[in-house]
Amino acid sequence: MNRNSSIKLLVMMVLFLSFWFGCEVTGASAASLGEGTYKVGEDISAGLNNFSVQEGTATILISRGEEVLLVETLDSDKTYSSNQFSARLRDGDAIEIYLDGGSHIEVSQTGKLDMKNIRAGYYEVDVDIPAGTYTLDIVNPDDSAYISILDNEYFEKESFSLFYEEVNPDRYTFSKGEKIYISSLIETINFKEVILVPKSITLSKTSLTLMVNRTAQLSATVNPSTARNKGVSWTSGNPAIATVDTKGNVKAVKVGKTTITATANGDKSITKTIPVTVLKIIPTSLKLNKSSLHISKKQIVKVTATVDPKDAADKTILWKSSNPKVATVDSQGNIKGLANGSATVTATAKDNPKVYKKVAVKVSTKTVKVNKTGLTLTAGKTAVLKATVSPLDSTDKAVKWTSSNTRIATVDSKGKVSGKTKGTATITATVKDAKAVKVKVTVTAPIPAKSVKLNKNSVTLGKGKTLALTATVSPHNTTNKTVKWKSSNTRVATVDSKGKVKAVGSGTARITASTINGKTTAATITVPYVKNLSAGKWKAGKDIPAGRYKITAKAGSGNLVIGMGTEDRFINEILSSEKDEFGVTAVTTDIKAGDNIEISGLDNVQFTRVANIRSNTLHSGYWTVGKDIAPGKYKITTPDYMGNLFIYRGDNLLVNEILAHKPGTYTVTSVTVTLKSGDRIGISGLDHVVFTKR
Repeated sequence: MNRNSSIKLLVMMVLFLSFWFGCEVTGASAASLGEGTYKVGEDISAGLNNFSVQEGTATILISRGEEVLLVETLDSDKTYSSNQFSARLRDGDAIEIYLDGGSHIEVSQTGKLDMKNIRAGYYEVDVDIPAGTYTLDIVNPDDSAYISILDNEYFEKESFSLFYEEVNPDRYTFSKGEKIYISSLIETINFKEVILVPKSITLSKTSLTLMVNRTAQLSATVNPSTARNKGVSWTSGNPAIATVDTKGNVKAVKVGKTTITATANGDKSITKTIPVTVLKIIPTSLKLNKSSLHISKKQIVKVTATVDPKDAADKTILWKSSNPKVATVDSQGNIKGLANGSATVTATAKDNPKVYKKVAVKVSTKTVKVNKTGLTLTAGKTAVLKATVSPLDSTDKAVKWTSSNTRIATVDSKGKVSGKTKGTATITATVKDAKAVKVKVTVTAPIPAKSVKLNKNSVTLGKGKTLALTATVSPHNTTNKTVKWKSSNTRVATVDSKGKVKAVGSGTARITASTINGKTTAATITVPYVKNLSAGKWKAGKDIPAGRYKITAKAGSGNLVIGMGTEDRFINEILSSEKDEFGVTAVTTDIKAGDNIEISGLDNVQFTRVANIRSNTLHSGYWTVGKDIAPGKYKITTPDYMGNLFIYRGDNLLVNEILAHKPGTYTVTSVTVTLKSGDRIGISGLDHVVFTKR
């Protein structure tokens, strides 16, 4: 069933209801119509008419011949429909009006439509609404519409619902003769025409001036932006003067004038032309290889000029001197010094006088200066004399050095003077065309070394580690402070020519430093024996030599037990690679042949053989007064959590305390005791025990 059939059914229902409820049809004037039936051409004028209701609701039915064109309900409150409706009427059309709550509807002729505010209605394309392509925008965000497009036979070609769209509304094309039926719209629709053909062209430049062989790109904008075909074709009025390619690239060919035209591909009648002027290439910049010159009389220096662009038609340079009595310049840029003074030489591009550069020229007498007028050297020492030749840009600046007595002092081609023996000599610096300069050299007797000292006397160095020894030769003004280095045992430690020592094996070596006159000094390098043991049981004397060791863990923590059953060296510790409250990071003790060593929970425990030390800070292990700490009266404390402190004198136990950094039920924070040589100190569970002399 097409839309018109549906409308006819609706009309019959309305008529039936009107009859059923006893509605009456009455006449009305052309401006105000009551309920009834009216004929266009007799009661209402043909054309575009606007129907409106001020009170209640009204139903309008319009027929054309046997076809029902439309049925619309007007609502003065605009609750479900608009209070207005427009329709293009023809003579003979029949209009039926049904009122509910109101006495009449208003009818008025409508002139030209406001395309931005089209109301609900029945319109003809190319009569009411121009044919074309439009975007349809619902004006009120809460509004919507149902739109039908009908052909000349009143058959529906297309229908759709339209809703408010903030961006990118759809496009619709309407053709001449079609009818547009807009219903269910309360407010208005904005019919915005989309122009699809070019109307004008805008070029990126209004005119163009180029030098020969130069290029420029023109861009064309086809208006309006909605034109479907935005392409343009480019042509030159005279390709012999300037050409243009399909992309708008213009190239200047020869001097002259022409035009460049862009033609719209979508409409060949739409064009845009600009004038093009082609000029010859002139210099735009100039560079000189010199901005200033300081030369001597009769000296000639050539200054080179570089013109840009490289393809300038005429690169001729005009040269001129501001003071020809001081310096002249020829057409090739050769500047010649004539007399002491100053002048300015100007280089100007012949084809563009605005392009020029200047050279500041100073002419002066050629001279040579030496940085010293006299020199004192110790025999065997050297010094360098430096000669400066002026003017700066003078030629033949080579300096010739000579000595009046090579037995006393010699000089090489670079001015390096060497003292040979006690006495005096004259060093002369000679430069072509300049006055020679003489320097008196006094050579004194050499000062021998009286002693040599090292920055270290004794060092313990781990295998693979390095140490830099420094030798100081006295007196400070010794002529030759060269020192030679030697190791007494290269299997233990090596030394290079600069005193860098490297530990290579366990043992002891003497590193000796000697001056050239036989003065010597030495440092003792001790490389301790190191043994790494893993978790397990080991026997001292078999798996590791007996001796005094500092024991550390490479990583993690675990248990270390040494000398089980002994009283003077029994170790039972939690050994850790990092400081914590439960273990210690180092244990130092004597290990004797036959002692059992048990390690658990650790993959790598390092045993480093050490000697007794003299220190007032001790850690876990066993220590001997007189060897590791001096005898005397001490207050003993610890910054650590807590641990055991034992002190033996012979078979007697002098001290047996739990030492902690703060008071506790079974702990003490300090112990004061007088230590004698031979006393044995046992520490367990502590990394730092401080002995403060009282």
